[in-house]
Amino acid sequence: MIHTTLAKTGRTRRRLLACIALAAPLLAHAGKDRLDTPAYLAPKASGAMMVDVARAGNRVVAVGEHGIILYSDTNGKTWRQAAVPVSVTLTAVHFPTPAKGWAVGHDGVILRSEDGGARWTKQFDGNTANALVLAAAQKREKDARDTRDASADGAGGQPAAALQAAERALEDAQAGAKFGPSRPLFDVWFKDESEGIAVGSFGQLFHTADGGRTWALWGGRIANPDGLHLNAISATDKGALLIAGEAGKVYRSADGGASWTTLDTGYAGQLYGVLGLERGGDRETLIAFGFGGNVFRSTASGSSWRRVPVEETKPVVSGRMLPDGRIALLTYDGRILLGDEQGQGFKPATGNAGMSVAAFAPIDNDAFIVAGEKGTRIVSMNSPTKTRQP
Repeated sequence: MIHTTLAKTGRTRRRLLACIALAAPLLAHAGKDRLDTPAYLAPKASGAMMVDVARAGNRVVAVGEHGIILYSDTNGKTWRQAAVPVSVTLTAVHFPTPAKGWAVGHDGVILRSEDGGARWTKQFDGNTANALVLAAAQKREKDARDTRDASADGAGGQPAAALQAAERALEDAQAGAKFGPSRPLFDVWFKDESEGIAVGSFGQLFHTADGGRTWALWGGRIANPDGLHLNAISATDKGALLIAGEAGKVYRSADGGASWTTLDTGYAGQLYGVLGLERGGDRETLIAFGFGGNVFRSTASGSSWRRVPVEETKPVVSGRMLPDGRIALLTYDGRILLGDEQGQGFKPATGNAGMSVAAFAPIDNDAFIVAGEKGTRIVSMNSPTKTRQP
């Protein structure tokens, strides 16, 4: 579900396509803060770039560029545009229940819906994120300084090194706050109507226990000194949390995000998602996927990995479990790769979305709703079908 590839690759072309439908209203909004400017209700909104799509019970909800959110009660055949209070690009959406859902996006925005995605309110943005990061950095710097001053070796040794690291972190936090709410969130996951986690660029991780009314900074709970991007978050059937990130890293938590273990796939590139397959026994089978068609499998809960042969070199941007237990992966160029229940191998299906894509959601075992540069499409195992305009 983090789909930075679509947002970054061919950006000029995609923005030109979006402007065809949205140029006039966007010009009217020029110069306004996108966090305070509602998404324009465009007649051709269903043709705008969509970055993620998810099910909300029997409804399907897609999010994308310019704050556009679409929802469908016909499995993607027709769409309606939701009322959204921001006009930033939205990158991910998740519904723990059919009625209540959350979406995240650029400028650190977090939105909430209580009616299945028809209307949204803003709960959080990059201004609040900057304040939380700055407060945490100030506390870390003070604690490190107090420890250094009280240490036996005075200005030298480990306490001094810790203080130097804390000072650098504080400088980064101050610079980020001065620059403004610029850091995007890439994915969001909720356990239920109350507890959820949002992840994003430069190691951002925020947690809520009250349905998003308040958020706490939890990024420091992951060993991520370089501030690597956290691209996607998911959960296994037994409740373990998984995050896919930069530099081939997978992070796993068995205690709801309170602590994390770093799992190294041995790959140095971007991972865009990880699935946990629990087929009995104490150990999970994990499938991680990312740039360059790289797919990795672990049968030891992430302690060791092997590369899964895939006849594909395009980025694998999304993965889903089908109702029948098979695994489906989506490539950036719109191809769907089908694997067995254990993820030991993947073969391309016949259907193709015919556009650059970022995410998909299953309709059944043989058809998917795909979100990408030209909106949404229904893709079967045999042929793609373009969705009708609302």
